[in-house]
Amino acid sequence: MTEEENWEEWWGGLVQGMEQFFGACDEKALSAAIPFSVGQDLGGCPDVVSFSKYIEGTLYVTVDLTDSEQPSNADGNYELAIAHEGDEQWGVDFICQLAYHTLDNPLNDGDTMDVSLDMPADSTIDGFLFKRLAKFDVLGHPCSVLCCIGITESELKFCQENGSAKLIEKLGNDFIATDLYRDAKV
Repeated sequence: MTEEENWEEWWGGLVQGMEQFFGACDEKALSAAIPFSVGQDLGGCPDVVSFSKYIEGTLYVTVDLTDSEQPSNADGNYELAIAHEGDEQWGVDFICQLAYHTLDNPLNDGDTMDVSLDMPADSTIDGFLFKRLAKFDVLGHPCSVLCCIGITESELKFCQENGSAKLIEKLGNDFIATDLYRDAKV
């Protein structure tokens, strides 16, 4: 098999694994002009697929991280996801930038990250909670999808004091869409 055939087989298996959880993938993928493998310094970016039937809104998921030099987290290799209700570009931009962070620092289900300096000045979101949405195998390799869920300053503090499971309990298990301007729930 050529490298391109291997990549196509991996891509197909990855998308098929995601579709088990999120429904059919939208036809149009967001293909990066400069591939992720080229590196961030040269403008590389992961490709992203979207699922508009999974939630009210759209779930965006990277598709280049599991086939990269990414160190495994507790579930194996993983892709990043973000969901929001509108047709906004900020979420895709965020997970594409965060993708390079995962090459040095594995993220796990339940982890949090302070992102207050990266949000618009009037945003109520100060952090992200990472929540596993799916876990499956691709060509015999364990993979998962971690969703970046925007949380407020008080929710981030609650999570740090009580754990992410308690915050998810408060927010509701189905809560995944990030609204940059929502009110705190705790």
